[in-house]
Amino acid sequence: MLLEDYVSVMAPAATGIPGVEVTIGTGCRVVGKQTVGALEITTIETDGAIVRVSLEVPLGDVEGYWYPNGSMRALPADWSGRDKTSIISSSPLGCVYDRQGKAILAFCFDQQIEESQLRFGVSEEHKSFVIYYEHDPKGPRTIRLATARAGLDHAEAVGLLRDWLRDDIGSPLPVPFAGTVPVYCTWYAYSQNIDAQKVERDAALAAELGCRAVIIDDGWQKLATGRWYAGCGDWVADPRKFPDMRGHVERLHELGLSVILWVAPLLLGENSDVYPRLKRFAPYHNGDGWRASALDPRYREVRDHFVQTCIRLVRDYGVDGLKIDFLDGVVAYQGTPTGGDIPDIGQALHATLQQLQAELKEAGLDEVLIEFRQAYVGPATAPYGNLLRVGDCPVDANQNRRATVNMRMIAAGQVIHSDPTVWDHRAGAEPAARQLLNAYFSVPQVSMDLTSLPQVQRDAVQTVLSHWMEDRETVLFGQVRAGLPSEGYPVVQARHEDRLVVGVYQPLVVEIDLDGVDELRLLNATSHDRIVVRWTGRRVRLRGIAHSARGDAGTQIELAQTQGLTELQIPVSGIATLHVLNE
Repeated sequence: MLLEDYVSVMAPAATGIPGVEVTIGTGCRVVGKQTVGALEITTIETDGAIVRVSLEVPLGDVEGYWYPNGSMRALPADWSGRDKTSIISSSPLGCVYDRQGKAILAFCFDQQIEESQLRFGVSEEHKSFVIYYEHDPKGPRTIRLATARAGLDHAEAVGLLRDWLRDDIGSPLPVPFAGTVPVYCTWYAYSQNIDAQKVERDAALAAELGCRAVIIDDGWQKLATGRWYAGCGDWVADPRKFPDMRGHVERLHELGLSVILWVAPLLLGENSDVYPRLKRFAPYHNGDGWRASALDPRYREVRDHFVQTCIRLVRDYGVDGLKIDFLDGVVAYQGTPTGGDIPDIGQALHATLQQLQAELKEAGLDEVLIEFRQAYVGPATAPYGNLLRVGDCPVDANQNRRATVNMRMIAAGQVIHSDPTVWDHRAGAEPAARQLLNAYFSVPQVSMDLTSLPQVQRDAVQTVLSHWMEDRETVLFGQVRAGLPSEGYPVVQARHEDRLVVGVYQPLVVEIDLDGVDELRLLNATSHDRIVVRWTGRRVRLRGIAHSARGDAGTQIELAQTQGLTELQIPVSGIATLHVLNE
């Protein structure tokens, strides 16, 4: 159905990509082919005609389709699969994979900044999977298509494409240590109902529990009430809640915490002082959602407002970073006319971020942490944001884990932050620990009223975060393996040097290879008090201890030899640490 919609404006193209039927739009032509390692690079030119490219492969033993903005539905029909891409949304990259997790077709286009559209899905008529890419260049343009060799593991194929894209975007923004440590965030704890006293009280408790950074989220700014954004635009501290914001930040620093401040510089509320001056640059009003308007960065005045706001906040309040929110709100302007000096919304936001980094560097503030939120997390953001956060999924531990792994696959040098973890303070230690164990392969964030936590939950938080700090290098910078996206990544493994961390999230048999491993960490995030392991690789002796969620004295574990299947007794939401004994 999908390709039939475009048959009159498409023609077959000889690309030489094995097993892939390619058509391109009339007015486009293939001008180059190149093999680079496991990638086939096809270069397409247009004199101004719309770039259209379709890719079609037989279904084979297809299991799913992975893409950065993917939902839980693994295989959409070709009349339903859609993704709009630019620097502020997703990335023109995807992978069709089989039930062994091997790539059937993994591809990307190098147009990461400007607006493009992807349609994709199962063709009922042809029993194939089809991808249709469209980009209006508004002038002569060269676009490159990269495809990875079929049969590679899907994560490896996506990683090769990510790295190829990264070569075109410049060096990623360095990640200071403060971006790689557990975070206390105020959002789910208090929404906009925060003040200096609450934040300092909970920050002191958070530091005791193992957090090393705090995010002062939405609610610190003037006119921040009622959860909505009609007061956004001025970005000054509410004098009643934070009468001395710089002094407040200094007190948090004295607790040993770095400070990141939330800001949404492209939101404009009608109650703000700047509204009369900027309202002509914000024609789109989201009355049901934000109750505010989106500033259009295609205007120079908006870009200047954005950059000046961010620099002023860092300089005047002494914060270590900014959590920049709602950039994806400007997708409402995609394809619309503008009186600004940059016609494309992706180009405009790219120019905004370039200007921000240049002026931060000029001001001597180039080591600032910049956090972006899903879905503006593609490789093109790497030179401008060093932290990427999972999109909002309060209490949904499984989604937090799935999104973490998905974002790890496309992160081009950035560190992944979980969505802040939250749970029922009346529910005991295990639910609290479970939330954090599902965030274990990212930087975990905690967002609870910490004064409300019973001692068992404080113990659980402290236990998980202390183990996480020991595993920090492995889970953030090690090699991650996570199985199939369609299964929700029921087992996640991270390996760094001689350390292996394995998170188990569903009660199934877990394969573990101990070749080269001296220390094994097992996370039991299942509902069972045991994990069944099939050992592969070398046979070794293991000795260690399994702790409950509370971090109690624990139970000793000793294996004379890792062979065949072993049932390990590990408490629900517990953690086991096992050491390989010298022969």
